[in-house]
Amino acid sequence: MIFEEKTKSSRLVYEGPVFKVRQHVVETVGGDSLRDIIEHSGGSIMVGVTDEGRIIMVKQYRKALESEFLELPAGKTDPGEDPLVTATREFREETGYTAGSVKHLISFYPTCGYSNEYLHIFLCRDLVPGETHLDDTECIELLEYDADELVEMVMSGEIKDSKAIIGILYARMAGEI
Repeated sequence: MIFEEKTKSSRLVYEGPVFKVRQHVVETVGGDSLRDIIEHSGGSIMVGVTDEGRIIMVKQYRKALESEFLELPAGKTDPGEDPLVTATREFREETGYTAGSVKHLISFYPTCGYSNEYLHIFLCRDLVPGETHLDDTECIELLEYDADELVEMVMSGEIKDSKAIIGILYARMAGEI
């Protein structure tokens, strides 16, 4: 049985620089219910592969979890922006590399229960080094790993970021790394 929750009313609860929160009153099979939805413009994640076959990773502090995380380079898509444009820009800004070849791998909803965020993973090859252009508030450490090492880090639970887990494992299963 398919059931659509019809929205009876909706109000903006919060609007910030990264996302909005909207609260909906919806009609369900059991009566009216509230749904808090995070509205996000999406983002791009890049699996950057050097000529030596090493994968570019970034380590950065994540306030929500009060810890550093090892992640693939990624960035938020500006409203209306093509995710490929986001990937090219953010990869250059965060890593300093310009990718001569960019290939879409997969797109997915990371948290469909409460957000409309849609993410796109791209494979970046033929890398030309350059300078990073980080935001004033960003502090990122660049690291390089062999693909086998990253897969092992995912499987052991050392890599905990979902975007990195999906990107690394998808690229491996697709035979790209």
